[in-house]
Amino acid sequence: MSQCRSGPIHQRGLSLIEVLVALVVFSVGLLGTATLLAQQARLGAEAGYRSLAVIMAEDLLERIKLRDSAERHALAGHYAPGGVAGDVGAGGASGDTRLSLEGWGDDWYSRYAIPGLSVCTDISPPTASVTVVWRVRMALPTPDSVPACVTDGAGDSDGPAYRRWVRLTSPVAE
Repeated sequence: MSQCRSGPIHQRGLSLIEVLVALVVFSVGLLGTATLLAQQARLGAEAGYRSLAVIMAEDLLERIKLRDSAERHALAGHYAPGGVAGDVGAGGASGDTRLSLEGWGDDWYSRYAIPGLSVCTDISPPTASVTVVWRVRMALPTPDSVPACVTDGAGDSDGPAYRRWVRLTSPVAE
């Protein structure tokens, strides 16, 4: 004797379509998380470079302010690691390169490698300014007003859109 079921059929487990949809949703979420983590790591490194650039600029600006006007010329100019990107002072009256912009830059760069580092100083009493420039991987729109140190290039063919900079200015005695 056969009996007909007139009620709903109870299904156990998941259909193949439900499994595939769940897999796609999970994969999209996983890809979004991976992208977010990669972007966070890049922005974290850029924040570290910016903090280090501010510390470098403050250090150089303090050194400029502590020197008398006759010795300040040793810290004026444009510095890029591995060579001189512009006029760099000769180290003051003693010729000691540790007192020059090049010696200062080499000392910092040997401890903290910032990609595409370039440092420019402008000492024109009653003010002195220090600009620290570095290279990044992500381009941003270039503002209308860009310091000359940023547009000089310093061996970077990508242009100002791939550079970040910190510029500090302080009064100095004449």
